[in-house]
Parts: sequence; structure tokens; C-alpha cells
Amino acid sequence: MWLIFPLFGTVFYNIGGYIQNYLTDNAIPKKRAGSYILIRIFCHIAALVLLLAVFGRAVFMMPVMNALGMMAAGAINVIATLYYCKALQKGDNADIAIFGQVSPLISVGLGMLILRESIALNQWIGFVFIMIAIMYVIMGGRQKGGKKIDPKVALITVVSSFFSVLSDIVYAKYLVGTADYTHFAQAFFFFELGCTVFTILIAIFFESYRKAIKRTFMTGPHHKHNLVYALTENLTFLIAEIFYKLGLLMAPVKSLVSVIGRVVSLFTSMFITILFGRVFPKFISAKRPNKKTLMRYAVAAVFIIIGLVVMNY
Repeated sequence: MWLIFPLFGTVFYNIGGYIQNYLTDNAIPKKRAGSYILIRIFCHIAALVLLLAVFGRAVFMMPVMNALGMMAAGAINVIATLYYCKALQKGDNADIAIFGQVSPLISVGLGMLILRESIALNQWIGFVFIMIAIMYVIMGGRQKGGKKIDPKVALITVVSSFFSVLSDIVYAKYLVGTADYTHFAQAFFFFELGCTVFTILIAIFFESYRKAIKRTFMTGPHHKHNLVYALTENLTFLIAEIFYKLGLLMAPVKSLVSVIGRVVSLFTSMFITILFGRVFPKFISAKRPNKKTLMRYAVAAVFIIIGLVVMNY
């Protein structure tokens, strides 16, 4: 049952990711990609207002140390997003996808180290099958003879993945109570409060980021369109966060949520490539996938299905 939540969360992450990629590549000034985190303030505030409206004062009924832990997880999440935006603007999506696959490995490692989680043999076997499938698709999709991978992009991507996973692990560590919606609301409220406070601090101390946001979404060319895109991305990101955090709350092994997220992300990418490449190629000027690509997807899908079955056996 818990698999449903990270599944839907990752789908919405991917939808918002396409919008974020577009804005980072085409709208935000060069060397100011990190400023995108400031526009996320709408998402964080909307989450706080929504939780207060639905659950009222119950969201505050959380032990102080746990609330501070959740706020720390939120701040770490903002740092992860900052580095991810920088990676998007500096490197190719294919390279970022390759090095982003370290997140399941980091997740399992931190889960064992911080959460003291033990992973059963069948879960390890399923994990290996899934990682083979992911790397098979991504490495096979990288064009031969393409430009060399920028080590700076690789480092930034790995740092982003580390902070993203660390945020999830810290979040999971400070969860309290049973897997019910009130405990979820408390945890998510303080997580979003941490995101909000840290984002405001960045806005205060980084004038260059404020100027970049003002030019992109308030005064510059196409600023109205950019703002609509950004608000749409904020909405999809909020929905994704709700689903993903519910998955963390209910998952028996917290560190495996990241693995499921990567699986769904891969399937979504494969689906979009096939749908738009073969059915609607003119819609996004997508390259039509050849038989070799489709065969690679089919093999990867078989490995992933085997991995999921073994992992949940």
C-alpha cells in the first residue's frame, strides 16, 4: 500500500521537473540558477496555510526536538534544490541523470547509519536488479562521441543527491507516532516551515538572487509566462511533496523510498519518450525512439519488475 505514495509523488516531481528544466535553461540568468529556490516560497507558504486550514492547532502538537529536526530537514531540502538547479544550468540532463543515480546508494547507506535500518537479503537482491536496470537505460541513452562529462557537474549533482537524501533521512528520523494523517500534518508543517525560513534567509542575504528572480518573473521579457510556469511547477511540487512524505511516513524501510522514486522516475521518462517520440513527435520535437532503444526499455522493465517482486516477497 505504501508504494502508491512515492509512486504518485515521483510522477508529479517529474512533471514539475520538465517545467523547472525549461525555466532554468531559458529564463533564469546564467550563474543564477540557484535563485529558483526563491520562487518556491509560494509552494511552502501554500503548504503551511493548507495544513493550518485543515488541521488547525493540531499541527503544533509536536515535541520540540522533533519539530526542530523537521525544520532542519526542510532547510537541507532547500540546499539540495539549490545545487540541483545549478547542475541543470551547467550540465546536460543525461549527465545529471547518470550521477543522480547515486541517491539510492546514499539512501541505503544513510538509512543503515542514521536510522539503524536493516535490509533483508531479498531487498538487497531486488535493489541490485533495479540499479542494474536504471544504469542500463541511462548509460545506453548517452550518445557515443558526445562531449566529455564535466567533473564540476558530476560533483554538484552528487552533492545535490546527498542533501536530498539526507533531508529525507532526517525527516524519517524525527517522525513520531503512528502512520496517521495528524502525525503526517505535524511533520510536514514543520518541514515546510523550515523550508520557508531558510528560503527567506537566502533571499535576505543574496541580493543577486533577488535581482534574478525580479528580472525573470516580474520585469523581464516574458515574465508573465515565466510566472505562470513557475506557479504551475510550485503546485506540482507541493502535490509531489505530500505524496512522497506520506510514503516516508508509511514505508517499513524508509531508505527504500528513494529507490522506488528512481524506478518511477525511470518509467515516467521511458513512457514520455515512447509517447511523444512515436505517437506525438511534433508536439515537443521529440526524437523518435528506434527499435534498439525500445528493446533497452523492455529489458530494463523486466529487471525492474523482477526487482520489485523480489524486494516485496
